[in-house]
Amino acid sequence: MEDQVKMKIETLQEDGFGNEKYFKCFVAERQENGASKLIGYALYYYIYSTWEGKCIYMEDFYVSPEYRGKGVGSRLMGSVCKIAVEKKCARVHFAVLGWNKSSIDYYKRQGAIDLTEVEDWHLFRLTGSALEKMAAKSDTV
Repeated sequence: MEDQVKMKIETLQEDGFGNEKYFKCFVAERQENGASKLIGYALYYYIYSTWEGKCIYMEDFYVSPEYRGKGVGSRLMGSVCKIAVEKKCARVHFAVLGWNKSSIDYYKRQGAIDLTEVEDWHLFRLTGSALEKMAAKSDTV
């Protein structure tokens, strides 16, 4: 899936570390031969629910295959959840592709609820011309 990434590293740096920060991120590193090697990360940002107030959306969560099953992911996700608790957020949301059964099973073991199964919620996205077309409608209100 990394071949589908369209963003430039400069954009990521500006959006995460510039004047206006759009996300936060936890990283897991391992020291190898005197250098740090990135082995996982959890990228998140704050959202708001009119039903419950402050929430977190975990946009991206990844652990290198050779480090899976060793607690790295649990510590990363635990760090995001700790921030949610400290900031008095009501919940942490995230999406998982349907084919990723091992991750779905992992999240369920941690107590996460599959909202598609339980509440019949569906995740939607507007991009490109559909996004622009919808944005143009703001001029008519």
